[in-house]
Amino acid sequence: MTRQQMTRRELMVAAGGLGFTGVPGALNPSHASDLGSALSIKAAIARLKLGNERFVNGEPRHFRSAKRWRDHLVEGQNPFAVVLGCADSRVPIELVFDQGFGDLFVIRNAGNVVMDDVAGSIEYAVKHLHTKLVVVMGHEGCGAVTAAFKNRKERRTEPPELQTVLKLIEPAIAHLNPNEHDAIAKGVEANVLWSVKNMVRLQKERNRAADFSIVGAVYELQSGRVRFLDPSPEVPVR
Repeated sequence: MTRQQMTRRELMVAAGGLGFTGVPGALNPSHASDLGSALSIKAAIARLKLGNERFVNGEPRHFRSAKRWRDHLVEGQNPFAVVLGCADSRVPIELVFDQGFGDLFVIRNAGNVVMDDVAGSIEYAVKHLHTKLVVVMGHEGCGAVTAAFKNRKERRTEPPELQTVLKLIEPAIAHLNPNEHDAIAKGVEANVLWSVKNMVRLQKERNRAADFSIVGAVYELQSGRVRFLDPSPEVPVR
């Protein structure tokens, strides 16, 4: 089966339709292999989109949080996607995608930038947890991106650690005019794609043999919708 095809079984898995009895958080252990990294890239993205649709519509399931499911996770984890997101308190990743315990391997920092610890965490999930999908998700009105638009003289008052973060964002927005009315919105998207590009570059520089794909996305604060970005719907890393 190619990545462009999705079987009925995959669609059911993406929708959270296998392994559950109808009770939020319930698990049928015999279907454990249908979850997590067993999903194809296409099915994993579909599952994220379906979960976000529930969130946007105010119909979250809040599943996979019951004690029986948590007991199952004591033996190990099998997340179906890695999400690198911003640390902004308005963007709780699991809630935004309506996913439960053990579903997502979440990494968050200001500006969703790729540092060594972030790259290491992603490599852990890919190598040891066999997660095939990595999502880099920014959000509207990102404070880190906004601060990165300030000139270096203005940024000298910021703590050195924050200046390090802003320097990582700076190349992503260098081509943008900070005086344009939509500069921040464009900067958020550019920063997401820059992080995607950096992850691909790091993997190639280190000659990693990982087999996973990276996608970019932006969370819309008012609507609650996650918008997956073009031109990076699926960037394979091999």
